[in-house]
Amino acid sequence: MTISKAAPAPRSLRRWLATFTALAAVGFAATPAHAVPAFARQTGQDCIACHVGGFGPQLTPFGRAFKLGGYTLSNGKSHLPVSAMLVSSYTHTTDDVQPNTDYHGEHANNNLVALQQASVFLAGRITDHVGMLGQATYAQAKYSPNFTWDNTDIRYARNYQVGSTSGVFGVSVNNNPTVSDVWNTVPAWQFGFMSAPIGGGYGSSPMIASLGQSVIGTTAYTLVNNHWYFEGGLYHGISNWWNQQLKGGGADAVSGYNPYWRVNYSGYAGNANYEAGLIGMNTRVDDGTGSGATNSFKDVGVDASYQYIDGGISSVTVNGMYMHERQNYTPGFVGAGSSSNASDNLNFFNLNTAYWYQNTYGATIQFFNTTGSTDANLYSANPGLNPETSGVVWELDWNPFGKSWVDPEKNLRLGLQYTTYNKFNGSSTGASGNNSLFVYLWTAI
Repeated sequence: MTISKAAPAPRSLRRWLATFTALAAVGFAATPAHAVPAFARQTGQDCIACHVGGFGPQLTPFGRAFKLGGYTLSNGKSHLPVSAMLVSSYTHTTDDVQPNTDYHGEHANNNLVALQQASVFLAGRITDHVGMLGQATYAQAKYSPNFTWDNTDIRYARNYQVGSTSGVFGVSVNNNPTVSDVWNTVPAWQFGFMSAPIGGGYGSSPMIASLGQSVIGTTAYTLVNNHWYFEGGLYHGISNWWNQQLKGGGADAVSGYNPYWRVNYSGYAGNANYEAGLIGMNTRVDDGTGSGATNSFKDVGVDASYQYIDGGISSVTVNGMYMHERQNYTPGFVGAGSSSNASDNLNFFNLNTAYWYQNTYGATIQFFNTTGSTDANLYSANPGLNPETSGVVWELDWNPFGKSWVDPEKNLRLGLQYTTYNKFNGSSTGASGNNSLFVYLWTAI
């Protein structure tokens, strides 16, 4: 079983590509923040008010409004703005996992029991208009230090009225492009919300999905008349020193200030709500030749979502995204043998449908398909010399003890997930060897 990766690259770029490869191996969902009980204590609402199924990150309309409002809504009572989350799991893959996916150098065969992640959250209202969600995570994984800086989003937000136009305006300082978004179509919040720590994932990922914790950025956003949403900002790579202190992602690879933008339209029809939009980012990465030249990655995506919630009895959510990436490489990068082409394309499609009954029993099916240019050097480890990967994810979930945040032990989810592959790393031959069974226990207090 192979993992999509680039051929050895010169100097500092090798470190960036190693990080990029590790992220691509597990797809878009690395360690996203989820339902945070500190917010439930702050608002006095059950977790199901904000999250479908009582656990995040899939948001209800109330949850989206709470986030857009800067995490500041409060019942006026004192509370401790701290939460914790623990996930343990068992993964079985059809074929043995290659040594480059070992956990801390120990060979992880096709049966892995892991303390997958343990997170601490600092989350809540700071002032009337400022709030935050901060996460630090211990992950039992080879590719990252034991305890790392995770998704962080600090917001300023306030409502406004200009004539007949009303809305909310805000500013987000965060460390992961798309983490500021409130719809579950974008890379930071896409299904699977929990994913197997070993196995094939989705194959290669667009750059916009691979920058978490390696950048810092500021975006401004507004929701106009509860329909039109606009967001734009810039991201910059963090320095080597800060990367070492925070134990983030790749260091000093992202060059300059990189623009991110988002626009969509959302609306309501009875018990249903819907959204459709565009998203994009241009990223420059040092080509590693020492010349100061940069490779560029231009991501543009289209997304849509539909959600039906019937008074807490049942809910249906359909989310989809198609992302296209144009990769342009410098002559030095190509000359060093890191790529066979001066430019490549990468395309990712994700469509998932989830059904929940009484926020207790859930079922989700996801289709994913990654395609892209054939590049003998960039994908030298792939049988097909291209990133083509496709398959289906099936998941069943059970929240056995109800939906209330009052008793911490009741914040429990048991999940059973199975991933099947039609094609992996450019080849259908042996693709089914990457099929994986993933069972997890997830609790939060």
